[in-house]
Amino acid sequence: MRAQKLLREILCNSMKRNLITLCLAILACASLGAGAATPPSAEPASGVPVAENLQADAQAAAELGGAVLLVFVSDRCGYCETVLNEFLIPMSRNTDYSQRIVMRRIVTNSDRPLLNFRGAPLTHRRFAQGVGVRMTPVVQMFGTQGQLLGRPLVGLSTIDYYGHFLDQTIDLAIALGRTQSSAQGKPLSPTPVRP
Repeated sequence: MRAQKLLREILCNSMKRNLITLCLAILACASLGAGAATPPSAEPASGVPVAENLQADAQAAAELGGAVLLVFVSDRCGYCETVLNEFLIPMSRNTDYSQRIVMRRIVTNSDRPLLNFRGAPLTHRRFAQGVGVRMTPVVQMFGTQGQLLGRPLVGLSTIDYYGHFLDQTIDLAIALGRTQSSAQGKPLSPTPVRP
């Protein structure tokens, strides 16, 4: 009698755990389906806007005393989606970053119009080619005069350290930008930008 009661209790608890597991799996699948369909080139409701006028963005960065962060993405790039969704979009909502940098997205396989840092018209594709971006994702920092600041963060080697590498890239760029701005009132340009 006691064994039957214990067996019923074990079966009941097991069924409850299986039901809870099933419900959690259904919820997980539903939440994955809701956010997975946004390609990296699509305009997000909030987050990292697609670049339109880099000259205006550089002016906004100058007012912050910061720099312009450009993330180069392409359609159907899973790594680009990860960099945007796991790092850059959350960063864009954080005032520690939004008070220091202006973030924009360049879609490397798009002919979407763009004004470069000098106000000249070209496309996202031509701008990416002009600064040497050949793969995605790439995060590159630019100064308020359109000069490259530091080395680009290319690809997504490991998610565990990517946030740290991204913070280092941003901090170095802002320090370089401030140093260049204070050097006799005119920015130095270690790497000229062609586009």
